[in-house]
Amino acid sequence: MFSGVYDAAGGMIIEMQRVNNISNNIANIDTPGFKKERINVKTWSKIWGEANARLPIPPDTKEASDFINETVDSVPHLDKSYIDFSQGPLKHTGNNLDFAISGKGFFVVLTPNGLRYTRNGQFDINANGILVERDTGYPVVGENYYRTNKLIKITGRHITIRTDGTVIVDGSKVDKIAIRDFRNYSNLRKTQDTGFVPTNGEAPILPTRTTYLKEGYVELSNVSVVKEMVKLIEAQRNFERYQRVIDSLGNELLGETVRNLSKVT
Repeated sequence: MFSGVYDAAGGMIIEMQRVNNISNNIANIDTPGFKKERINVKTWSKIWGEANARLPIPPDTKEASDFINETVDSVPHLDKSYIDFSQGPLKHTGNNLDFAISGKGFFVVLTPNGLRYTRNGQFDINANGILVERDTGYPVVGENYYRTNKLIKITGRHITIRTDGTVIVDGSKVDKIAIRDFRNYSNLRKTQDTGFVPTNGEAPILPTRTTYLKEGYVELSNVSVVKEMVKLIEAQRNFERYQRVIDSLGNELLGETVRNLSKVT
């Protein structure tokens, strides 16, 4: 009976996290370059098997059990958030400093905390002539930065940025907007400003597939409000079902306890 309560409680925790993810997705539906999040659910039995397979000590022993309890959440189900990196729709803005990446890869911007990677290609030129991210004012990194630490500075009047990212000012090449990709997207962590930073030693690489920029376009969020609302309703209904299970088991447990007490007296 207690195991049933634990199962239902674990299910409720998952649905609560699912609702939080969906709410955040909907809140960012108009955020350029935003990538939605999802929940990956595994049964506890599968987690146990996977953990046993990775143990540095013999499985199915007390030592193994202690190791698993210390390294894996012991709720009946384990839920993990993951980022859906599918490309969002491209919107034409007509702004010659708006760019969308067609294909894989990320723009690179220089923040006070180091390099950050983003799909938001809304740029601007600051008072010093530096190409920057419009929302944050962080400099956009070009290929020259990796060689000389110099930023993309635009001092002329006629600016052209080609589909490969080459920056032409008054007929002369100034720099090339850097595009970087990653082998394993699961090692990318979101930042507060819809960007990403690599973790677990993941290193940026040059895109392995053909990637080009579309001037005058911006990549929108890959969130579909209709699909998110459907998932939200499903999560809320599942939460209510788990709640009813716990109520039912609780009443049954209470009744059994009362009957046992009456026998004792």
